[in-house]
Amino acid sequence: MTTVYDVPADHIIRRVAEELKKRKEIVPPAWAAFAKTGVHKEMPPEDPDWWFTRAAAVLRRVYVDGPLGVERMRSFYGGKKNRGSRPNAFRKGSGSILRKSLQQLEAAGLILHDKTGRRVSPEGMKFLDNLSQEVLKNPPAPVPKRVKPVAEEPKKADAKKGKAKGEKAAAADGAEGGKAEKKPAKKKADKAEAPQ
Repeated sequence: MTTVYDVPADHIIRRVAEELKKRKEIVPPAWAAFAKTGVHKEMPPEDPDWWFTRAAAVLRRVYVDGPLGVERMRSFYGGKKNRGSRPNAFRKGSGSILRKSLQQLEAAGLILHDKTGRRVSPEGMKFLDNLSQEVLKNPPAPVPKRVKPVAEEPKKADAKKGKAKGEKAAAADGAEGGKAEKKPAKKKADKAEAPQ
């Protein structure tokens, strides 16, 4: 039987996030649009559906490493904080985000909470294993990488415009005939006569 261990993490997390959107228990709080995912981040997530992706990742993490608690989960979702000229330092992720998502997954019946910590319920295990089998049969399309547009420097843009004008002028002179060729020839002849 196919389990979560047989499928790449990013594939199963994307598929689980799609399914969690359909559940009424999993709802992002009002502050989710403005919150950072930890003190090590400079900006909040760009993806508007990041809450469902994080809940799916938390559910998979509890399946793989459970039973565990919020404090241990914080270290999984932490990262390096940029401290300017000082060396980077590790900081834990947001506990509130993890706590709320775990509570929502408990309300949905996918996670159980006991004195050892949080672990996957039999219903949650069945849910993840069925989705793993679907993902193994029909893997999702790869996510296209975001390419940031490169702003051109004004100097380069002006140089290109100058070249384009010069090329147009040369083409216009060539279309007029031999006039463009005769003028430089006369100048060379004048210069040759001047030193004598």
